Amino acid sequence: MLLNKFFINVIIRVTFIVLTSVALGIVLSHLDRGYYYTLSGMIFLIMLQSWLLVNQVNRTNSDLEKFFSSVQDHDSSIRFPEDAKNNSFVKLHDRMNYLNMVIQNAKIENERTSQFLQSVVDHVDIGLLSFDMNGRIEIYNRAAKRYLKVQQLQQLSSLKNMNDELNIIINTIKPGQEILHKIKIDNLLQSILVKSTELKFESNVIKLVSFQDITNELDKKELDSWQRLIRVLTHEIMNSISPITSLTTVISGYFKRKDDGKPIPLKNIDYQIVSKTLSGLNTIEETGKGLLDFVDKYRSLTSLPKPNLSKFTIDSLFLKCKILMESNISNNIKITASVYPEDISIVADFAQVEQILINLIKNSIEALSNKKNGTINLKAFYAGDGTVIQVEDNGIGISGDIIEDIFVPFYTTKENGSGIGLSLSKQIMQNHDGTISVNSAPNKGSEFTLKFQL
Repeated sequence: MLLNKFFINVIIRVTFIVLTSVALGIVLSHLDRGYYYTLSGMIFLIMLQSWLLVNQVNRTNSDLEKFFSSVQDHDSSIRFPEDAKNNSFVKLHDRMNYLNMVIQNAKIENERTSQFLQSVVDHVDIGLLSFDMNGRIEIYNRAAKRYLKVQQLQQLSSLKNMNDELNIIINTIKPGQEILHKIKIDNLLQSILVKSTELKFESNVIKLVSFQDITNELDKKELDSWQRLIRVLTHEIMNSISPITSLTTVISGYFKRKDDGKPIPLKNIDYQIVSKTLSGLNTIEETGKGLLDFVDKYRSLTSLPKPNLSKFTIDSLFLKCKILMESNISNNIKITASVYPEDISIVADFAQVEQILINLIKNSIEALSNKKNGTINLKAFYAGDGTVIQVEDNGIGISGDIIEDIFVPFYTTKENGSGIGLSLSKQIMQNHDGTISVNSAPNKGSEFTLKFQL
C-alpha cells in the first residue's frame, strides 16, 4: 500500500493529540491543587503535535502541487527524493518520478512522430496547407511553398500581398470543391488542381487545402481526346469524301475516251450517259448535304450558349420531361420519378438541363425497345456537397469496350445516330460546373448521373 506509512503516522499523531487532550481535561479538573506547569506542558504538546500533523499534510500537498504544476507546464524535469530515511512518501515520490518519466517519454515519442509525419508531408509532391478559423497556419509543406512561392508563412493573411489569386481561391473554396488554376512555375505554365476539406476538433475547425499538379494528366487526357475526336472526324469525312471521289471518277469516265483520255464526241453522248450522270450528281449532292449537316452539328457543339441561370425545382423539371416523353413511348415502357426531399431545387439553365434529360430518356427508350417490362426511373437527391439527378433504365446496357467513348463528339453505335447528344450533355454540365457520369453493364441497364454543386 502506497500511503500506509503516512496513514500510520497520522493515526499516531491524532492518537497522541486525543490522549493529550484527555489528560488536559483531567488536569483542568484539578487546577485547585496547582498543576499549572503540567497544564502548560500539555498545551505545548498539543500545539506541537498539531503543528507536526499540519506540517506533514502541507508537505504532502506541496509535493503534489509541484508535481501537478510541472505536468500542467509540460515540465518533466522535476525530481522528488526517494532515498530519505525519514520520508514517509518514498513510494509516492517513486511513483511520481516514474509518471514524470512516462510523460517525458511520451513527449519524446510524440515529437518523434510529429517529425516523422512532417517529413512524410514534406516528401509528397502534393502541396498541403492547413489553417484554423483565425488564419493560423498548421501545416505547410515544401510543395505548397513551391506553388505559393512563399518560404515562411505564419498567418494566412500574409498571402494577400504575395499571391493574390491563390489567396482568393484558398479563402473562398468550399469543402469538397475542386478548382483548376493555371500558374507559372519556373517559367512554365502548369495546371494546379486545388481541393479543400474541413476537419473539426471540438470547437476548432481546421481547413485543409491541397494543390496537385495535373499538367501531365491533362495533357495526356487532352491528347487522348483529340485522337479520339480526329478518329471520329476522319471516319465521318472519309465516309462522305470517298463516294464523292469515286463518283466523280466514274462520271468523268463517261465523257472521256479510254485510249487517250480526250473528251468523247457530242454525238456519242446518249440518254443513258446523261441519266447515269444525273444519278451520280444527285448522289454527290446528297453526300455533300450530309457533310454540311455534319459540319453544322459540329459548329453547334462548339458554340453552345452560356447557361441562363434560374432557380427551379427538380420536381417541375421531371414533370415536364414526363409529359413530353410519355406520348412518344410504347406501352412496354414506364417512366417513374422520385425526388427526396420533395422541395429540392437547383440553380441552372432549365432549358439546357431539360435537353440533357430528354436526350438521356430517348437513349433509354431505344435501349428498351425489345424489353417487355421496361422502366425508366428519374431520381433526385442530395449527395455530399451536391445535388444528384439520375436517369436509370433496365435496358440492354453498354459494353465495357465502348463506354469510355460514348461522350466523344460524333461517336455513335446507332445506325441513324448523330453522336453529339452525350457530348453536348457533357459540355452543358461542364458549363454548370457539374459532372455527368455513367454506370452500365450489358443486359443489366444503364444509370446516368448528373451532379450539380450546392
